[in-house]
Amino acid sequence: MLSTTTTQTGISPVSYSTSTSGTTSTSTTSTTSTDQLGKNAFLQLLVTQMKYQDPLSPQSNTQFIAQLAQFSSLEQMTNVAQGEQNLIADLQALQTSQSLTGALQLLGATVTVMTSNGSQTSGTVTAVQTSGSAPTVMINGTAYPISSIQSVTR
Repeated sequence: MLSTTTTQTGISPVSYSTSTSGTTSTSTTSTTSTDQLGKNAFLQLLVTQMKYQDPLSPQSNTQFIAQLAQFSSLEQMTNVAQGEQNLIADLQALQTSQSLTGALQLLGATVTVMTSNGSQTSGTVTAVQTSGSAPTVMINGTAYPISSIQSVTR
């Protein structure tokens, strides 16, 4: 009776190797994140497992169906995660746009701001600038973050 043993060793997010009766086959899979196995690596593992399975005791249908269900779940979770990333980026862009719109409405208004040394200064907003994600207002030739505004007078 022919006996074949299959062991999988060294599984990492970047590569894995499969040994069968002294023969070694190594495959390398790149993933988008080095912290976890991606769907391509999972599919590669599934194909390699099927390729090296023992023909005298093949994998049961329920095990195969369970692995396909895991793959489907992984694909759906990946799609949800990508959707969340897109939503976060859109919300950040919307927040920046709303902050800029609010700052533009201050043009020509007299505002009081808290300076970096803790004192207050007042003046007319002559310009609005964007530096990073938060807009700044120009008062008496100095840029102040919109978050430092204490009061607004028209």
